[in-house]
Amino acid sequence: MVMLMEGLAMTGLNSALQYMPAMVGKLGLSSAKGVCQQHGEFESAVMPGRLPVCMRCIAEKERAESLAGRRQALLLGCGVPRRYREAKFRDLLPVCEEQQQVIEAFKGWVARAGRDRDVGNVVVLGATGTGKTHMACAAALNLIGRCGLGVCYTTTARIKEEVCAAWGMMGRDESSELRRFASYPLLIIDEVDVFDQGPALRMLNSVIDRRSADGLPTIFISNQDRDRLVELVGVRAVSRMLERALTLQCGWEDYRLRALKGA
Repeated sequence: MVMLMEGLAMTGLNSALQYMPAMVGKLGLSSAKGVCQQHGEFESAVMPGRLPVCMRCIAEKERAESLAGRRQALLLGCGVPRRYREAKFRDLLPVCEEQQQVIEAFKGWVARAGRDRDVGNVVVLGATGTGKTHMACAAALNLIGRCGLGVCYTTTARIKEEVCAAWGMMGRDESSELRRFASYPLLIIDEVDVFDQGPALRMLNSVIDRRSADGLPTIFISNQDRDRLVELVGVRAVSRMLERALTLQCGWEDYRLRALKGA
């Protein structure tokens, strides 16, 4: 740890000393050359008796540790339910060809989302127990771990709860909370159709409208088919959800029911 701190301190010092050679002697440092297996020959200012250290290696290590820390913070704050914190696409048991096509299409979207934020939405429809939430969380964890993308998992009901909890709190209000949900690089809204009519629907529409206007991708998950979703959420909201969206129909049997039948 001492060597690392010394190396980090020396990074900026070496940059300054190349313009002020006279300071090297005053600080008791000397210029030394070395060879790095990764970066080749280098020169750095060192304390007497110390071996020269490749500052590019130290800087790269610092950046890697910073990125790892950011990704860990994103994982802790993404809101993915505990049961899905290790979700991967390959964990889903093979059911049918349709399922495999859906998984491959979702994985393709994840690959594109890692390169292009203007990738469009994903709308996942299907009955309970078909792995919709698992796939969405697997996509989120992949993008956090691989790209350091900021992700938030929520539900329509939770959006309302968090917005209402902000009422009357210092520095927080409905507008700021709705902006927060609208600004995540990737937002997952599970149970998009499960809410009480009134404020929750208005808040959901606000988030959908803002994200659509900013071109930010959202993954929507519903147990309903498209027609029923229109009845519950409204034509305008569903139209924005489906605009340039990858729509995935999960028409296979409930995993839990399959397990019970096989027991």
